[in-house]
Amino acid sequence: MKTELLGEQIAKYRKAAGLTQEELGKAVGVSTQAVSRWECGGAPDVTLLPAIADRLHVTVDALFGRESGPARDMSNDLIRWLQSLPENDRLKRLSRLLWDAAIYGVCDDLAASMPSIGFPENAYADMPVAGADRVLLRTVTANDSGYIVGVGAEDYAFFGVFPEPEEGYERFFSTDDEYRKLFGALAMPGAMETLRFYCRNREALYSAAAVAQRMGASLPETERALQALTEANLLHREQIIQPEGPLDAYVIGDYSGIVPMLTFACWNLQPYRMNLVGNLIRRTCFGEGDAHAEKA
Repeated sequence: MKTELLGEQIAKYRKAAGLTQEELGKAVGVSTQAVSRWECGGAPDVTLLPAIADRLHVTVDALFGRESGPARDMSNDLIRWLQSLPENDRLKRLSRLLWDAAIYGVCDDLAASMPSIGFPENAYADMPVAGADRVLLRTVTANDSGYIVGVGAEDYAFFGVFPEPEEGYERFFSTDDEYRKLFGALAMPGAMETLRFYCRNREALYSAAAVAQRMGASLPETERALQALTEANLLHREQIIQPEGPLDAYVIGDYSGIVPMLTFACWNLQPYRMNLVGNLIRRTCFGEGDAHAEKA
């Protein structure tokens, strides 16, 4: 048995699965130090091999470098992997997987040229630029078929995968008038403050008077902002029936759409400044000055 190869394969598949040595050790009932010894050239007990392979979602043959055979259904593998994780940990682990895809998945040359890059602690990079107090640690990879864009950090991780459709992206944009309605609503006095209030209090219905009181804003301004945000479908109006008559109350709309909208708006409002990962990706995949790199 070539124990060096076995250790290399365990390390490779452990990293691909987004596991630490400690997590793999706990999953198969050994210490972190034992996993480290395997990956440095030692060998696990043969009885542990099926458990290791199952946790890494590979075959025992793959641990010995025998990876030929029928193609695996990666969708099923991904589902099984996610279902093997604690439910409250799945989004975080999926984000780490997308981080690896963003760095290595679009450009083959990049995977061979870059070391493994882990999550930084903070989403905001420690690289002040003119006109901005904080700059998101942005990562973009792109090729002719589309791009991946996102941030990978312990405190906030998000990613968008945008394969370019045959008809181009613009076919799926809304109309100019709809965008004017949206951005016009957000530009009204008190509108952004009202929307952020609802982002913090997204489960409850509030009347205009209740919103104005909690925000310390005037009632007429709050009513105008609520009306505009409702017409832009960012808020929904409901009626509460009271003895003295119906009362309009408002609740936030599609919160799952509002969060990405505001996050990417923050992204676009900041001065253009790629982080180290983004610069390496542009340089490796496209070469200096390439048109695709500038677009990315």
